Amino acid sequence: MINLKSKNGQKLMASGNWLWSLFTINFSFFILNFSLILTAIVLFNLKLSVMFYMMLFILWLMFSVFTMPGLTASFATVQEWQVNGSVSFFKYFFKKWFDFQKNYRINFGLGLVASIFIVLNKITFGNTQWHTVVLTFTFVYFMVLVATNFQLATHKFNNILTLLVSKPLPIIVSVIVFLILILMNFVLQLAFLSAVCSVSLATYISYRLLGGQIAKKD
Repeated sequence: MINLKSKNGQKLMASGNWLWSLFTINFSFFILNFSLILTAIVLFNLKLSVMFYMMLFILWLMFSVFTMPGLTASFATVQEWQVNGSVSFFKYFFKKWFDFQKNYRINFGLGLVASIFIVLNKITFGNTQWHTVVLTFTFVYFMVLVATNFQLATHKFNNILTLLVSKPLPIIVSVIVFLILILMNFVLQLAFLSAVCSVSLATYISYRLLGGQIAKKD
């Protein structure tokens, strides 16, 4: 048996707390956005039609109410974790998600832009030149999305533009990390990892890359 009071035991407990923190943040986000994930799967299998735009409208509402404030809450929860140590964050996450509904203009605005990019990607798919242009602007949108959520959660910089100008490379890396973890889980159909650490791990890495406050070691 492992002596939890020993050095190795303490390391094991610290690792367990770290993983539990990661899990509680991600699982909270996953539960909150489960209906959006199902809606997105249906939407991406539809052709451009009235039904497509109806589903897109529903997706826009879900993204604005669940995903945007949920992602901001993820960053805020990671900050709480990094400042005060590893604990269970289910309650804290949902409290922050509710609090960040106050940013409804930003939430619905970025949700609308996301909807536009979904349509543009659908229309230009198959046309290499135009689709590349749309994908490039989509990536820039993701940069703004990450920067916005980090800034809303931490208020580390004067404004979002300052963050984008100050840390373009870390933001690019953050977006790549988000895309790799999320797309890898869906492409490889790693449903377990999607629920456990896809978003929270990406948020954690992004938080560190963007210089989030760290006041206590895990």
